[in-house]
Amino acid sequence: MLKQLSFLLLLASIAFTFKASGQIDTLNQGPQSVGGDIRIDILRPEKYQVGPIRVVGADNYDHNAIKLISGLRQGSTVTIPGEDISRAIKNLWNEGLFSDVEISADKEIAGVIYLVIKVTPRPKLSRFRFRGVNKREADKLREEIDLFSGKTITENLIFATESRIKGYFREKGYYSVQVNIGRDTDSLITNSEIFTIDIDKNDRVKIGEINFYNVESIKEWKLRMAMKDTKQKAFWRFFKRSKFSQSAYKRDKKAVVEKFNAIGLRDATIEHDTVFLADSKNLQIDMKINEGELYYFGDIEWVGNTKFRSSFLDTVLGIKKGDIYNKALFDQRIFMSPDGRDISSLYMDRGYLFFNPIVVETSVVDNHINYQIRLNEGKQARVRRVIIKGNTKTNEHVIRREIRTKPGDLFNRNDIIRTQRELAQLGYFNEQAFQVNPIPNPQDGTVDIEYIVEEKSSDQIELSGGYGGAGINGQGGRLIGTLGLVFNNFSVKNMFKKGAWTPLPGGDGQRLQIRAQTNGRFYQGYNFSFTEPWLGGKKPNSLSVWMNHTALGNGYLRSNENYAGLGITGVGVGLGRRKKWPDDYFQAYYELSYQYYDVVDDSRFGIFDNGYANDIALTYRLQRSSVSSPIYPQGGSSLRFSAKSTLPYSYFDGVDDYSDYTNQERYKYLEYYKIKFVGEWYLPLTMDKKLILMPRIGFGFMGTYTASKGLTPFDRFTLGGSGLTGVNQIGGREIIALRGYDDNSLNSQNGDPLIAKYTLELRYPISLNPQATFFALAFAEAGNTFPSFERFNPFNVKRAAGVGIRVFLPMFGMLGLDYGLGFDRLDAWSSGYGGASDSAIDRQGFYTKLNFTIGMNLGEL
Repeated sequence: MLKQLSFLLLLASIAFTFKASGQIDTLNQGPQSVGGDIRIDILRPEKYQVGPIRVVGADNYDHNAIKLISGLRQGSTVTIPGEDISRAIKNLWNEGLFSDVEISADKEIAGVIYLVIKVTPRPKLSRFRFRGVNKREADKLREEIDLFSGKTITENLIFATESRIKGYFREKGYYSVQVNIGRDTDSLITNSEIFTIDIDKNDRVKIGEINFYNVESIKEWKLRMAMKDTKQKAFWRFFKRSKFSQSAYKRDKKAVVEKFNAIGLRDATIEHDTVFLADSKNLQIDMKINEGELYYFGDIEWVGNTKFRSSFLDTVLGIKKGDIYNKALFDQRIFMSPDGRDISSLYMDRGYLFFNPIVVETSVVDNHINYQIRLNEGKQARVRRVIIKGNTKTNEHVIRREIRTKPGDLFNRNDIIRTQRELAQLGYFNEQAFQVNPIPNPQDGTVDIEYIVEEKSSDQIELSGGYGGAGINGQGGRLIGTLGLVFNNFSVKNMFKKGAWTPLPGGDGQRLQIRAQTNGRFYQGYNFSFTEPWLGGKKPNSLSVWMNHTALGNGYLRSNENYAGLGITGVGVGLGRRKKWPDDYFQAYYELSYQYYDVVDDSRFGIFDNGYANDIALTYRLQRSSVSSPIYPQGGSSLRFSAKSTLPYSYFDGVDDYSDYTNQERYKYLEYYKIKFVGEWYLPLTMDKKLILMPRIGFGFMGTYTASKGLTPFDRFTLGGSGLTGVNQIGGREIIALRGYDDNSLNSQNGDPLIAKYTLELRYPISLNPQATFFALAFAEAGNTFPSFERFNPFNVKRAAGVGIRVFLPMFGMLGLDYGLGFDRLDAWSSGYGGASDSAIDRQGFYTKLNFTIGMNLGEL
């Protein structure tokens, strides 16, 4: 076809021979014969007037449209030979609708030429089908390729279709995929074809080796680490496959060059690279590097700065003459640094929204690069309006009270970043979909700030059944049913509004939690709590109230003489406030609580097996949290200090020796103090902040005011397992998890007053979709409890390691599954000493344990 086109173009532009023959009908006259050959002399082009134009061979096309596309008009003048005819052929050919285009003369009368446009239409696609792939892959391919019924078939279409299919599978690791498109004539539709697309994926190909040549300044393994998505296969690679992706490879080649640029080799280039099949299952990548020369920073001159002295700007920039040249670091310190240490933040946090630094490289002398930084400071901008969009459930005042950019304030970029964090901490919105759009108004020096949020489900329901541990006084466990409801965005004031129940009144940011557990007569537990985060609506001062009741017995009613069991009833009220000093990441919480213990022939608390006790305590908790996100934190830290204390009754009851007192008399009013400290940090190990290292340490101590009265038998620490024990430890204990061991196996029989725990987790997200967040983790942790200070040793801990996965579903909260390996034998005072009850112990003496967890921080200090 291309030969035909070339021939026709040549014929049109050099020499045409038109054969004119036919008849012409005039008014009241019969047909006349006007025959003869039209000879065209290339050296003597002649002009003709275009007469009527006929179109041949395009029965299914609009003939007028074809004439219009050709550019030939009846009555116009054309020069033959010349560009007019060749241009008309090109115009029709470029439409891609015809496989052959020919323009000839039907006849010529008195300088009027009658043209014939003869075309051969290309076939149309009737339908297409895939072979060699499953239905899911076929559906994905239909989205990738541009095929539909009625599409004109061209060579380019076939080539593009094959290329897109190959590209799709090569992105999936099938580098040797083969594609063949079979074309069959459709007998039902004229000039139509059916495509049969045969796909042979062959084996998945991995990257066997990545080799670098002529590299001296950087270790090869560091260059391989810089390639985030192009990895050679290794036995330890679980989370990221060693597949080859062309698009990822292009990005990673840039990352390799940037690695050289970061150490002053700014002329470094990849001179040559090749990707080839080393064998049927492995690719090999070879890169030849030209490192170039080493460069340094030279003189840096500031121009246009009136707000800050040049010496101060030099300090913020943190780059001195003679430092190894690093363009990425230089740009970061000028425009945007994650820690806020950059020149742009310095100005924008003080209202200079229109600040614009222009960096000019002035010269290079002896490999020292000199810069001039021209600062256009502009005027300070104030916030005019704050616009909120996307809140379909949460009331605007709930969002607005968390926003730190107030109308009338100077523009502050740090306040915008902090606002994003505060809104993420609410848990009502999709953190990945936050948008902040500053809309400047240069005319009046103001700015409108638009916050766009996307609501997500935040309420949770727990409906489960489980097998609890040993019952009262060692009786067998029983099946326990649990029903729990958590409403994280509740509204009390809308409870009595008719249209607010959709299905529940919400939008005011209050938290309501109701939970019930029971297995019938043997165990019942009820919990209720309510939190108003902004008491009064003007300041972030929270009010919390809670109530709980637990009844654990042997199946008899409390009034029956054969009853044995434990009853705990508690209430509490707490006030929280956000502090401004040392900074506003600090929060303080004060709580007054009352717990009533009713024990009848129950040995779980050791010496206190009969009687009642009153626990009236005041709790103070100070926390500093800069954690970026509550579900999958990618930065920040959390430090918590808490102190809980009762009144020192023994100081003013006039009793020095309690040895003659009964346990009921001694513990009628519980007396103790309890101190805890926990610190955790979230450290991103990669630039995309996906791989996170999370170290955590925690200590706890419970003391007594008077040695004669002794330590309270309640509220001691227990350690081991997942933190989800059965009803045998509900109430009167603080249950701390340690994976790899049995529940409560690392503490004394009645709990211990001292605890130390250390955790190290490596986390990687599988999905950060707010509707279902998954992340995998590997952990190493250690801990122990101690019955006294004499036996306390923070290094005498029981170690464990393992792997796990966490799944956050808005409806159910955080769910987890861990498989841990415990390495150490238990201490002689531990309740689990002598062996694990339901964990496996291998021949080397290791403990293996599968733990299931529910909740965000359940089982932590």
